[in-house]
Amino acid sequence: MYKRQDMSEVRYVDEIFLQDIKRTKETIRSSIAKTISENIQRMRKTPNRPKGMGYFDEIAHFFGRHVEAGRKVIAMLCNFAPVELIYAADAVPMRLCAGFYDTVPIADRLISDTCLCPLTKSTLGVKLLRLSPFSNLCDVVICPGTCDGKVKLGEVLEDVVKTWKMAVPHTKEEPRLKKLWLDEVVEIKKKIERLTKRKISREKLRYAIELVSLARRAFCRLLETRKVVPPPISGRDAMLVAQTFLYDDIKRWTRKVEELCGELEARVKQGIGICESETPRIMLAGSPIIWPNWKIPNIVEESGAVIVCDELCSGIRYLYDPVIVDEWTMDDMLSAVAERYLLPSTCPCFTPNDKRVDRLLQMIEEFKVDGVVYHVLHGCHLYNVEFISVKRALKRENVPVYMIESEYGKMDIGQIKTRIEAFIELIRGVG
Repeated sequence: MYKRQDMSEVRYVDEIFLQDIKRTKETIRSSIAKTISENIQRMRKTPNRPKGMGYFDEIAHFFGRHVEAGRKVIAMLCNFAPVELIYAADAVPMRLCAGFYDTVPIADRLISDTCLCPLTKSTLGVKLLRLSPFSNLCDVVICPGTCDGKVKLGEVLEDVVKTWKMAVPHTKEEPRLKKLWLDEVVEIKKKIERLTKRKISREKLRYAIELVSLARRAFCRLLETRKVVPPPISGRDAMLVAQTFLYDDIKRWTRKVEELCGELEARVKQGIGICESETPRIMLAGSPIIWPNWKIPNIVEESGAVIVCDELCSGIRYLYDPVIVDEWTMDDMLSAVAERYLLPSTCPCFTPNDKRVDRLLQMIEEFKVDGVVYHVLHGCHLYNVEFISVKRALKRENVPVYMIESEYGKMDIGQIKTRIEAFIELIRGVG
């Protein structure tokens, strides 16, 4: 077994730090559980909140969740890890990225770089503390090389869990780079087979592709209801549904999403929404927003607006595009999986990235968006620089946009709230 159970073996940890971890672990666990409960209680105050959200509220409590004995758990630090290959080997996929405020100071003790994004530090803190039952069980972490923070996070994590690197090309259109990415996907397939001791056959891969396609189709059905004025579900709830995808059994998750969609569609026919028709409709874009870091969504929707869509790798982007297979041969399926995780992606790691602006404008029209809140985590340089082109494009289309830079924590809530309230009032004035 590769995993080192003795934290004293970790080269980044000294004895004093190890003692501090043992003293603070339960305090942090309690604080995280409290934050999760507080967020759910705030969301439950939404008028006409769908009853079907009760199930996803339960999944949102990470603690107490279990994985079936004997199944390998494969964690991922980014959307480029092909989840179909994981399911094809009967393994359990899990997103390792964390949205916990309380684990950031743990990583700060190890990493003195104040410009490193808090998502990266929170994730490292969770793993070092062994706080999450999912991260405790993971046998390997797939680390796609999208940003510097996650590249180096993968290196640090090697001391506590096995890691597999994936080289993501930063230009998508060149044939040689597409071939390199396909080679990366094929190599990950081989590693998954060795880890699980299960051969990914043509039949198993087809089954996995169709399994995930059903989940994505259910989520897209939910998206259609958000285009209605007024929407029958809040943005916070829809984002929670999306993020529980990698914390639940996929068949059960798909079934529960379909049940929720049935409830939402019935409400649409009855004209029941969660807000008034004239409520400003907001799109969230920018850096990933990971549960339970619901600071920005809470402020937006509690300031008199409703989030009707997002362009986040932690939201719609992950579940939107299907794997399109022409012929069900192994080579064709692997090529289709590789293309699905590369070509439609609008991650700012790509250059040029004109398709991201096109996608934003398309969604603004489809979801009748009145304004865009562009969220940037402190130290998230890719999304910060990308805002230049996004702002220019939205200005040409006369779409109001406001950038908010945030840390993990509550210190900046008052300032952000004031700014978002002013932005929403601006939108009301334009309308």
